[in-house]
Amino acid sequence: MDRLKVGFIGAGRIADLHAAAYRDNPDAELYAVCDIAEDTAHRRADEWGASRWFTDYHEMLADKALDAVEILTPHHLHAEMAVAALEADKHVALQKPHTLNLTEMDQVIAAAQRSGKLFRGCDNFLYYPPYNKARRLMDEGAIGEPMSFRVKVLGGTPRGGWPVPPETWQWHLKEGQSGRGLTVFDHGVHVCALAIYFLGPVDKVFAWIERREVWPGIVLDSPATVIWKHSEGMRYGMWDAITSPELVIPTRYYGGDEWVEITGSRGVIWVNRCSGEMLEAPAVVLYRDGETRAFQDLETDWGMSFVRQGQDFVAAIREGRPCTLTGAEARRVLQFNLAVHLSAEEARPVKVDEIVD
Repeated sequence: MDRLKVGFIGAGRIADLHAAAYRDNPDAELYAVCDIAEDTAHRRADEWGASRWFTDYHEMLADKALDAVEILTPHHLHAEMAVAALEADKHVALQKPHTLNLTEMDQVIAAAQRSGKLFRGCDNFLYYPPYNKARRLMDEGAIGEPMSFRVKVLGGTPRGGWPVPPETWQWHLKEGQSGRGLTVFDHGVHVCALAIYFLGPVDKVFAWIERREVWPGIVLDSPATVIWKHSEGMRYGMWDAITSPELVIPTRYYGGDEWVEITGSRGVIWVNRCSGEMLEAPAVVLYRDGETRAFQDLETDWGMSFVRQGQDFVAAIREGRPCTLTGAEARRVLQFNLAVHLSAEEARPVKVDEIVD
């Protein structure tokens, strides 16, 4: 087969990590770049070696040589662009949050079913090697029956990480464009996906989300605490999100980090880093039967999770198979996240199945 020709719709900061999946890729090439800013589209195409660049994504989708697109735009544009790409017979990888509500998600899923093309909802955390190692340990019975999933999400000062243009932060913090907040909705998609990845579907959730205006019209949804019960067995979860604006977090990327604890009937697994490098402990630690074992020989660069995610997208297209997150999986993640917000708004436990729109 010829190399797949992939196009990016959106060429902002996060696109750097997506582009790495196509560098020296024998199976696919980054063929086209589209961005509403002409200078950005042209510059990025040159930077990444793309053959074509556009400022109108409809024009890019009309290119019959194009096989697939990755959509990397502000969130309120996701559903419209994904449906248009699928209707143009392109395979689609859609950045998270995949849509703003279930109605939009259902429109995307329906478009994928009509087209017969691959749709995947991006979630690079599910391709992060330390999380994959933790899941393999669980599956091997290392901690017995899994019972609890706890995650700490910590945001620090943006100083020290990679430079992010101010306009990018602005749209991320405007809820009309980003959804329901940077911390719990935008970044929280990762947490919801991880909870399901490790302990299965979620039945009921209770949440507290502090909301404060930090600039005129700009709301920060942090601190937040979320607890939930999974659908199967005695399995529970807790998510603690804090923004510490003066805290310096060692990182090559955004100024934040995450760590996870999974407790079972016989042992505990810790994953001690993800998007940052705050803790100097080994990436994965297992405690069982009075003994502690550290796993040092793992790839821990968060950027590599984007590479592995993009490579799996290409492989799934070529092999004619689905890949994570499928439309149904992305819908369950969104439904869980929206239940978190409804719980905080109404100060009550919310069953995930209550969320229908």
